[in-house]
Amino acid sequence: MIKIEFNHTDYEEMLRYFASVFKGKLENNTLYLPPDIGEGFMKLIELPNNLQGIVSDYTVKQDLLLNRTKINKDFYTLRFDEVIIPDSEPAENGAQPSVELSPIRTAVFLGSTKFDWMFFSKKGTRVKGVNILFSREWLEQFLEVESVGDMIKKYLSLKMSAFNYEPMDMEYKRILAEIVQTDVHPSFETLIIQNRIMLLLERFFTRIFYKMSDMHFDVKLSNEDINRLKLIEKELVKDFTSDPPSIKTLARRAAMSPSKLKNSFKEIYGLPIGQYHQKHRMNKAKAMLLSRKYSISDVGVEVGYSNLSNFAKAFKKAFDQLPSDLLGR
Repeated sequence: MIKIEFNHTDYEEMLRYFASVFKGKLENNTLYLPPDIGEGFMKLIELPNNLQGIVSDYTVKQDLLLNRTKINKDFYTLRFDEVIIPDSEPAENGAQPSVELSPIRTAVFLGSTKFDWMFFSKKGTRVKGVNILFSREWLEQFLEVESVGDMIKKYLSLKMSAFNYEPMDMEYKRILAEIVQTDVHPSFETLIIQNRIMLLLERFFTRIFYKMSDMHFDVKLSNEDINRLKLIEKELVKDFTSDPPSIKTLARRAAMSPSKLKNSFKEIYGLPIGQYHQKHRMNKAKAMLLSRKYSISDVGVEVGYSNLSNFAKAFKKAFDQLPSDLLGR
C-alpha cells in the first residue's frame, strides 16, 4: 500500500509533492499517474477569486491511502467524489472472478484543515472527483453578501467536526460528468470547467440554506449553548480508551438538562450522543489499522476494547468487514 501524508494549503504545491512521491509526470499543472501506481490524472484548475480546484479521474493499481493531517490554518476543502470499487470476490468452482463493478459510491464532503482526514482507495478503484480549496477569509467574504450568511456560518461551525458525508444527487452527478469528461473545443475547455466547478460551489451553499429551512435549524440556541455543545463534542472524541461520560455527567458540564442536551446534540451533529461517539471510535480504529503501524489487538485496546472478539464484532457492524479483512489477512 502507498500512503501519503500531507497538509498543504496550496494545490499546486500539493501536486508537486504527490508527483515526487509517485515519481510521476507533472505537465501543465496535470499529474499523470505512473503505470506502476495507476492510470489517469489529477489536474490543477485555477478559479476566480484566488480559489483552486483539482479535477481527478484515475484508477489505482495499488492500495492508496491519502491522509491529510490537521494544521491550525483555517482552510476548507469541498469534495465531490464518485468512486467505483471493483468486485474482487473470488468466483466459485475456480471460475474467473467477476469483472462487474459494485454500485458506484458518491459523496459530497466539506472538511476543515483543523481536522485529520483520510481517503482510502482499494486496488482497482476508479476515482472521479472535484476538490475545491478555499480559505476562511474567502468564506467570510462570500457569506457577507448573502442575507443568510450568519446562519450558514453558525451551521458550518457546528457541523464541521461531524464529518458529514452526503450522496451526490443527479444534478451533482451531471455537473461532475461535464467537468471530468469535457467534450468541447480545447479553447473553451478551461472556461467550461471553471464555470462548472463554481456551479458546484454555489449549489452546495444553496442546498445548505434549504436544508436549514427544512430541518428548522435551531438558531434560537444561545452562543453560550453552542460553545457548550462544542465542548461536549470534543469531550466525546478526545479519548476512546475508556467509556464516555454518562449523559447525566455531560449534561452537568453543559449546564443543560439531560433532555435538552440529547435533543440539541442530535439536531446539531445528526446522531444521538452514543452513536456519535461509536462512529468516531470506529473511524479512529480504521485509520489506525490502515496506517499499518499497529496490530489489531493494539487498535482494539486504543479504542477501549479489552476483548478482541467484541472489537471485531463492533468493527464489522460499522464497516461490514472484519479488521483482518481490512488488512488482507
